[in-house]
Amino acid sequence: MEKVKYILASLVFAALLMSFIPSSDKKEIGTLTLQFNHLFNNEPLVFGKEYKNAHGEKLTVKTLNYFVSNIKITYKDGREYVVPQDSSYFLIRQSDAASKKIQLNNLPKGKCKSVSFMIGVDSARNTMDVSKRTGTLDVAGIAKGMYWAWNSGYIFLKFEGKSSVIPDSLSNNFYYHIGGFGGFKSSTINNIRTKTFDFPKPVSVRKNSPVVTINVDMAKLFQHKTDILLFKNSNVMWGELSVKISENYVAGFDLGNIDY
Repeated sequence: MEKVKYILASLVFAALLMSFIPSSDKKEIGTLTLQFNHLFNNEPLVFGKEYKNAHGEKLTVKTLNYFVSNIKITYKDGREYVVPQDSSYFLIRQSDAASKKIQLNNLPKGKCKSVSFMIGVDSARNTMDVSKRTGTLDVAGIAKGMYWAWNSGYIFLKFEGKSSVIPDSLSNNFYYHIGGFGGFKSSTINNIRTKTFDFPKPVSVRKNSPVVTINVDMAKLFQHKTDILLFKNSNVMWGELSVKISENYVAGFDLGNIDY
């Protein structure tokens, strides 16, 4: 009898213990992949290839880098899933094909209706101690060249190239380094931009990841809300004009093909 009581007590204890262990049932977990596709006037963006902007200025591109962060998935039933902060910063580089593909793992399964993300790095992470800015945000590693030491903040988008309309004295180079998170102790420019994409029909988050393509057309940088001319403004790294440039290029992010 005592042995039976001992077995029953052990079973109850085991059941209670299991109730506190998070489920690792992989049937409830899915993935979603975001694929970034770079364009210029709806043509594939290729370094060194000559393009013409909306003002007839010819140019070639040599650098395109930008941060994507704070990704959020919204489901058809109203649930929201925010990718954990420490896993939600990505540096997209045209020169690195692998960086243009973001696979989001361990997502709750279900039908999602939209995805949103920041283009840039949020103010909280910009001002955290350097020990908290690791991985993609490591300014001595992956993020090298994407941080202003003089201004203590990340460069959200870096777009560089050459154009014959820019004087030889400037080596025909243009530089657009856009950052600014709103300031720490005092208010400054804020070029953090957020995009939300509503899917034409719900996307199933499942084991075999569907792919959502985001097209990024950099021709928009030169004309959307504000005309940006290379021969007038070939070097922009701060100030109100950088705000206008960020308002332009965010319009270049558009929903492309979805591999359902």
